[in-house]
Amino acid sequence: MTLVLVSVDKAGDLKLGARKCRLYKKDEVVKVAKKYGINTEKKTVQQLCGSIKGKAKNSMNNVPLAKLYPEASKKRAAAKKRAEKKALDRKTAVNFIKAMTTRITTPTMKVVRAVSPVRIPKPTKKAMPLTKQEAVKRIRAMKGLSGDAKVKLVNRLNAGTMSPRRVVKVARELSRLNVAAYRI
Repeated sequence: MTLVLVSVDKAGDLKLGARKCRLYKKDEVVKVAKKYGINTEKKTVQQLCGSIKGKAKNSMNNVPLAKLYPEASKKRAAAKKRAEKKALDRKTAVNFIKAMTTRITTPTMKVVRAVSPVRIPKPTKKAMPLTKQEAVKRIRAMKGLSGDAKVKLVNRLNAGTMSPRRVVKVARELSRLNVAAYRI
């Protein structure tokens, strides 16, 4: 085993390269342990891994990751620069748009006191909903509709496919169209 990256993962297990230390054979772990100056006589793989972990933790704490992985740090730095430039470009565009547009303030009404108080009309009541009987009466009373059209509209109303208000609206439109056709 040549130069090996020794690290401790999130679970606290020692890793030699990409694999956990406990998964290596004893002779491979002994080679790494000797590089750290650990006595390897009459020790199990688990004991050796524990000793290496103790030495590795002391030596690893001061090594920045950028030195361990220089290619990754360069990529990360380049990505960070691109993101900052993009944010700056976006901010510049927003500031440019703000500078080019003018805000139009909404006119405010001035309160003028009159001798007599000004009465503001109250909103009218909402129209009452139409019942089916009322809708049938209105449809039958329309002069511009033929008898066949009146029957079809009443059937549609009784079937419940359309609301009474909607059926009356359609009836008005049909009668308007029929009257207009007679005038031409």
